[in-house]
Amino acid sequence: MLKKILFILYLNNFFRLCVYSLKLISFFKKNYKDQIFFYNFFKKKNKKIDKSILEICYRPKIFILKFKNNRIKIIDRISRYENLNIKNEFSNHGHKKVFQSTHDLNDHKNFKSFAKKLENYINKYISSHLSFKKFNLVKMWFVITKNSGLIKKHSHLDSDFSGVYYLKVDQKQKKSSGIKIFNNLPPISIYEYDEKNKNFRVYETSKKIITIQPKLDTLIIFNSYLEHGVNNKESKIADRISLPFDLNFK
Repeated sequence: MLKKILFILYLNNFFRLCVYSLKLISFFKKNYKDQIFFYNFFKKKNKKIDKSILEICYRPKIFILKFKNNRIKIIDRISRYENLNIKNEFSNHGHKKVFQSTHDLNDHKNFKSFAKKLENYINKYISSHLSFKKFNLVKMWFVITKNSGLIKKHSHLDSDFSGVYYLKVDQKQKKSSGIKIFNNLPPISIYEYDEKNKNFRVYETSKKIITIQPKLDTLIIFNSYLEHGVNNKESKIADRISLPFDLNFK
């Protein structure tokens, strides 16, 4: 009954009331404390969100598929990026042994066409699983994670869904290495594309931490409110190169 009331409040954009209610409830029922982050995420957006979008976002989802492209060409463009050796506003976010570009590669002349191609690919494959809603790719940047690098746990407040495309990874990485997605609103649905059968295999898990070990050309997309981080300490290659991005519903 309590969850239904919170859901109704959420669908009507009463995020602040949801947060306050959960803070009070969590004094008596500790298991509700983990849900505060979810409603707080939408509260921080400080804007009215369409009910249909909130219905899609309510249950967390992860999409895993392949995006085959000219990786060598993109890596070469990254290596020639004019700000590669210059610190920027994202250099000191508390991550360790990580370099990331500014978050506007989708507007950069050397990456703009690729960003559009990626946006079209995502809409083609996953819009049917999101009530046929389409995305705009609003931000894209590259991240070079050094050996023993660490990207601390965080979420992306300014978007609806986020993702990452992997250009260079350790093909023999250990189980503890990879992107970790933290789920405080179980169950979470995982959509994994089956190349042979040309469809998604869908399964649910109530795990609090989902670790995904990407391979070359792996594309991972998930709700932006899901906190995530990267542990590269077991990697045997010098760098892991990826292209994270943010998506908003049109």
